[in-house]
This record gives sequence, structure tokens and C-alpha cells, in this order.
Amino acid sequence: MVKVYNTMSKKVEELKVPKGKKLSMYVCGLTTYDYSHMGHARTYVAFDIVRRYLKKAGFEVKFVQNVTDIDDKILKRAMERNEEPLSLSARFDRLAREDMQALNILPADVYPKASENLKQIAKMVRELEEKGFAYKTKSGIYFEVGKFKEYGKLSGQKLGELSAGARVAVDESKKAPEDFALWKFTKEGEWGFESELGKGRPGWHIECSAMAREHLGETIDIHGGARDLVFPHHENEIAQSEAANGKKFVKHWMHTGFLTVNGEKMAKSLGNFVTIRDALGKFDANSIRMFFAMAHYRSPIDYSEKSIETSRNTLEKIFGNIAKAKGAVGNNSGSILGDAQKAAAEFDAAMENDFDTPNAAAHMIALGKKLGEAAAEGKAEEVGEALGVLYEMLDVFGIDYSKVRTHHVLEMGEATGKKSGEAAMPEQKEIGEKLAKIKSNAADEDIKWLLKARNLARAKKDFALSDRIRNELAAAGIEVEDAKGGASWKRKS
Repeated sequence: MVKVYNTMSKKVEELKVPKGKKLSMYVCGLTTYDYSHMGHARTYVAFDIVRRYLKKAGFEVKFVQNVTDIDDKILKRAMERNEEPLSLSARFDRLAREDMQALNILPADVYPKASENLKQIAKMVRELEEKGFAYKTKSGIYFEVGKFKEYGKLSGQKLGELSAGARVAVDESKKAPEDFALWKFTKEGEWGFESELGKGRPGWHIECSAMAREHLGETIDIHGGARDLVFPHHENEIAQSEAANGKKFVKHWMHTGFLTVNGEKMAKSLGNFVTIRDALGKFDANSIRMFFAMAHYRSPIDYSEKSIETSRNTLEKIFGNIAKAKGAVGNNSGSILGDAQKAAAEFDAAMENDFDTPNAAAHMIALGKKLGEAAAEGKAEEVGEALGVLYEMLDVFGIDYSKVRTHHVLEMGEATGKKSGEAAMPEQKEIGEKLAKIKSNAADEDIKWLLKARNLARAKKDFALSDRIRNELAAAGIEVEDAKGGASWKRKS
């Protein structure tokens, strides 16, 4: 049973959608006027993990993410660059999708754009006018907040306590300061669209309400976004959607915590942002995703390169253990499948408890360690099935493990076809010839032969020869890792 923290009720609730049924999910997208930054990545990676787990848990998810391609910020930037607004917006939308793809974020089923849904927006505005929730002034058409009696139920904001300013647009033509624009009229010469409402452009909030209804219906299962959207954006979405449709707009509201820099929210307006492209120039997508997953999606995360490096090191250990386990497939002296099944159950329990990725990650890391230990000890019966369990966990986190190189496992007793205590040590000349050969052509058979010789040297406590072979292999790009019962090797990436 999947449970989700609902911002509306302020408590963890059962996800009210039967497994196997269609689940509608809407996540507020970007306003495309600049490069996407790591604060955006935090939100979209978090919801990508939520979506991936819901699919694993048996839900059929329809995922919609809007694109705000009409906005005052876009118009301002376009004017500064002497560029057509929709052209500028389309370019940054394309770049943002490239960034999300580079982060291995699954594409949305639909990316509706405000500019392509003007008829749907106008229809909802007309419905609000007809039902008495909207009025017209010389500057635009506004939603009359005082008419919606439940206004503030998501954010806790109360009418009469809202102050004009950054969150409430100041306009003397409005009936009340908290009333918000559904449609903004444009003056002669200003950029806008011809519409049945009059020449102008839509307000920010109505875009999402109209497009969510168009693609997911009047009531949707999950609506998400960053925490700063709770008020006014999502509060206003609720008001206009429920006023127009006459029914509950969203069953479960989900919001991600901020990505901070020295305790402050990462934002373009504060000038403290790191673009996704810059971050990907320093770190791989797997490390960035693991960095985000190590914190609960509702918790704030402070951005630091050191923390991403720590996540990278954690993944390298998991990948190393996967490689050892892959190399051990075929040995049959002990089972790890029971451990894997237990880890899978614990992973699922964590994810079903409001997508608790830090605890889920702990079980994933522990399983990786057990796989590595089992491979080192030769206890690799059913290792293929156990690896499959770990792969499923990594898939939920969106971690790409496709490039993990195989560790070839060689047991201590394996040497020239005999047990180490009985086998004769190869001649120094023969060892020298093999070492010289691997410098130009490190064939698997030669590496295996040398490691057998090294096993013999270790068994006979000839550590000088053992170290010499290991060092020569390292110089040839072969990593050797000793463990109880033998050694494993892989080629450096």
C-alpha cells in the first residue's frame, strides 16, 4: 500500500488509486526563458523517482508536465535580446528537455504549452465569468478570490491577511488586492494573442488549470511541484478549477523541498544558481541523481560538490560489487537470493512510506555489499536473480548501470588446473614473458594465467613476486582486488 504525504491534509495518506488502474499525475513545468538549473533538477528527479516507483508498484501512470511559454519574464528577456518571444521560449524548452534527458529523467507523456491551449484557457475563463467568479476591468479579466469560500485551504493563507507585493500583484482596477489575472489585455503595439476574450495573454495560474483538465480530466490523482508553488500558484489553481468544474481538483498534493546554497533557496532571482549543464560538466548523471535521492523529497538539500562526490563514491562501490557478482556467476557454493528478497521487501516498504528514498537507498547499498561479499567468498548460487533485484532498485532511482564492467573472479585454489598447494610455480622466465605480453595485448587468458601464478606466489608467501605481478597488471590497465578466498579483476574504464 503506497502512502503519500498530502500537502492539503498535512498528513501521510493512502494513495487513493487501486493498483493496476490509471493514475493521473501533473507536475508544474518550467517557464522557459533561461537555462534550467539544479533547483529544477531536484524537483524533476524527485518526481521521476516517484513515477518510476509507481510504475514498478503496478500503477499505469499518465504523466503531464506543462511548459509555460507565455510569461512576463519571457517577454522581458525576448525584448532584451530583440527576439520573438515564442522563438526564445521554444529554444530554451528544447535545451531544458536535453538537460532532463541527460539526467535520465523519463519524458512526460504530454508537454502541453500555454500558447497551444489558448482555446481551452478561454473556455475556462468564460465558465468562471458565467458562474460569477470572474470580472472584467480595463486591464484584464480577474478571478474574484472572495467568491471562493475555501480559498487558502492548501497554504493556510487567509483572506484579509494577504499583503500586496511580490506574491499578490498590485492593480488599482481590481476589486481586491488578492484577485488574480485570468487574462491580461494588451495595449496597442504590445505583444499578445487575438482571442475571443480580447487581445492579450493568459495569466500564469489559468494555464495549468486548463491544461490539466484538457489532458487529465476535472479531478487528478497527484499534482506536484516545488514547495514555493504552494502559494499563490497552486492555491489559485484550486480556486479556479473547483469554481469552474464544481468538484475536487486534486486528490493528493506533493511538493519538493528547496535545493539551497548556504541555506538560501537556489534561484535565478538570487543569482546563486548552478545550471544543469554546468553540473553535468563536472559530475555524471548517476552521481547527481544519487545525491538527490539521499535526501527525502520533502526535505531541503544544501548543494555542494563534496556531497555529490560522496554520492559518486557510494555508487562506485555498488557498481564494483555488481561487477564482482557478474564475474562470479556460475559458482555454486551458497545462496544470496534470500538476502536479496529481504532487501527488496525493505526497499519497497521504504518507498511505499511516502517515497522514503534515503532508507530505500540504505537497503540498496546493503544488498550491493552482500553481493560483493558473496562473490568474494564464492557464495554465488542464484547470483543472477539477486543481481536482478539490485537492478530493479537502481532502475527506480534512475541509475544507469549499463556500463558496469565485469569483475572476473579467480579463486585462491585455482592455479594451473590444480590446488595451490600441489601446483608447481611457473618459471620466472615464463612469468616475465607473460608480463611483457600484456603490455601490448592484455588478453583475458594471459591475465588469468598471471593471476593463477600470483595466487600460487601468495600461497607460498612469495609476496615480492605477488606484488610484481599486481603492479605490472595495474600498469597494463588491469585492476586487481584481493578478497577472502581469492581475487577479482577488471579492465579500467
